[in-house]
Amino acid sequence: MKQMKIALIILLSFSPFFVFSQKDTVIFFGVNGKVKYVEKADIRKEITSGLFKKTKIITSKANEENWQFLFTEKIKIVNDSTFKIKIRGDEFSGRVKRQFEMQKNGIYKFTDWFDERIKRVGYSKTKIPLIFEGEVTDFYSNGRIKSVSQYKNNELITNKNWLPNGNPDVDNVFYSVNSKPLFEPGIGDLHKHILKTFSDSGIDVADVVGKLVVGFVVRTDGTIDGIRIIKGITGNVNAVVSLAFQTLSGTWKPAKLGDVNVNYFQLFPINFITQQYNFDQLEMSGNMLYWVIN
Repeated sequence: MKQMKIALIILLSFSPFFVFSQKDTVIFFGVNGKVKYVEKADIRKEITSGLFKKTKIITSKANEENWQFLFTEKIKIVNDSTFKIKIRGDEFSGRVKRQFEMQKNGIYKFTDWFDERIKRVGYSKTKIPLIFEGEVTDFYSNGRIKSVSQYKNNELITNKNWLPNGNPDVDNVFYSVNSKPLFEPGIGDLHKHILKTFSDSGIDVADVVGKLVVGFVVRTDGTIDGIRIIKGITGNVNAVVSLAFQTLSGTWKPAKLGDVNVNYFQLFPINFITQQYNFDQLEMSGNMLYWVIN
């Protein structure tokens, strides 16, 4: 009996090491999703695999100084063909069910479900993380097709895009490039135009608090199209920001992927920060516009 107690104590003493054991992997992606080493990497995925069939992926994007957090995926492996994923990020947060079907060529077909609706269907070389290979189709929440994209070894080749109402949108839009667009009149003129649009609207900026993100496509000819609010504050504020970009004069220097001009989806975040009540100044940090109220 005494020997059994000793054995039990030893077993319980070692069990925490097994419960919390994990394996860490870091995968880097270059411009336009290219799988590569750390040098000049654009995206980093930190993968932590533990027991109980749970995996955590933290995705970050390189900026001028360090890595900026994008989103976290907490994956529970139900079985070989079904994953349950909890996603948390600025652009999307929610629970997704992902189902896999092995194809004859060794590629996995995956289907993402969100709120019992299909969110995305495509093909991947691996399950964790997804390495796109072939066609990937994204859907709006109303069931209409949002985009149909073609990938080769995770690099975006082409895409066709549609608006939520089914009308065609700008095609062949890229989201990661070697050089981003630049507003040729200068960022100062852009700020002044946004400020003037707010002033003309009669909206008191001192009463606005929060983060707004506007998105638009900078075309290869330097014009912008597809202006939309990605993350809004109020209907009135959203409308003023949209109007500011719709009435903006001046062209953009287009984005480049390699040496080729491409259509690029530009995100422009604006932070409204109220400290007191009178509008005093605006500041720019990186590509983030801050309305600072002192």
